[in-house]
Amino acid sequence: MLQAILFNDTSYDDHHGCQLVMRQIRVLATEAGIHIAHASPVRHDWSQDAFLIARIAESDLCIVNGEGTMHDDAPAAIMLGSLARHCSKLGIPCVLINSVWQNNQQLIEFARKFSQIYVRDPLSRAELALSGVAAEVVPDLTLTFRPEIQRTGRHGLIVNGSVLKPLQQELWRILKELPGERDVRYLSIRTVPPLRLGNESRFFFKSLKANSKMWRHKLSSQLVHPDALSSKGLGRLRWRYSVQSTAKFLNTISAAEGVITGRFHMVTLCMITGTPFMALGSNTHKIEGLLEQAGLADRLCADYAEGVGRLPSLAYSDDEKERLEEFLAVSLAAARRMFADIAGLAREAKKS
Repeated sequence: MLQAILFNDTSYDDHHGCQLVMRQIRVLATEAGIHIAHASPVRHDWSQDAFLIARIAESDLCIVNGEGTMHDDAPAAIMLGSLARHCSKLGIPCVLINSVWQNNQQLIEFARKFSQIYVRDPLSRAELALSGVAAEVVPDLTLTFRPEIQRTGRHGLIVNGSVLKPLQQELWRILKELPGERDVRYLSIRTVPPLRLGNESRFFFKSLKANSKMWRHKLSSQLVHPDALSSKGLGRLRWRYSVQSTAKFLNTISAAEGVITGRFHMVTLCMITGTPFMALGSNTHKIEGLLEQAGLADRLCADYAEGVGRLPSLAYSDDEKERLEEFLAVSLAAARRMFADIAGLAREAKKS
């Protein structure tokens, strides 16, 4: 097996989508003959970690999970870009996968140091192409997961939040104004991530500290109903209406008639459960790019009010069902091909 280090492990975040991304990276890497020997947490500065620096020099490959990080020349993005430059000097392949790319200037020079770049959508590829950087499109890796769903029929509507505070506050206002007889519930995508054990045990206390804080917030949100007008209150509301188990979360989505959401991964999880949705734009073009690829661009809404107003057309048409089924199949095939190509790249580098 090729020995790889994974960077920007977002499973440390409180998010079902991130948990599934990291699960699928490990599954698909293993299928391709790649062992994830070590993983560096999201926002962890590898350049200040002597253990990681030593392991990089011994590895066959470094994999960077770009996810929602690589935009606006964010400090975390620059940190990951500098890893590509470091690996280039050592002659070790460093690939960027599962990434958005938007509004970067400083980061472009680092982009040229990656051995290969795989972005999640054509809009990101087009931005890189404007700077003369080649990239391939492989849709988000949550789309490769095939959940075991307990089919019990669909009823009711789920409304999910947004990373954009004004939209999140609009959501709470609309929920209060909906008629009481309407079967609508709010569902957050949050979850408390697992503690770190095994080859990640050196981050055990880091994860314990973070998880303890999350559990406190989750429990306190059950005791007192939070105020949606403050940032702190919005955070607590997300915990109040969260589901800890990813399997239960996916079954909850699959039992709904539909979902209105401003969250990228809520859209992808609707797709893999076959759940109709209406989506709002987020802090990058990631949702627009996703819907364009899937042939579902008409499901983009400007705000929650439009989403609620379009409920009569929420159900998938037969044509949409066919397009979605094809998109999921293409996504899985592309992801498997990507990891096979990455493994081939690493094996060629070992020969030289």
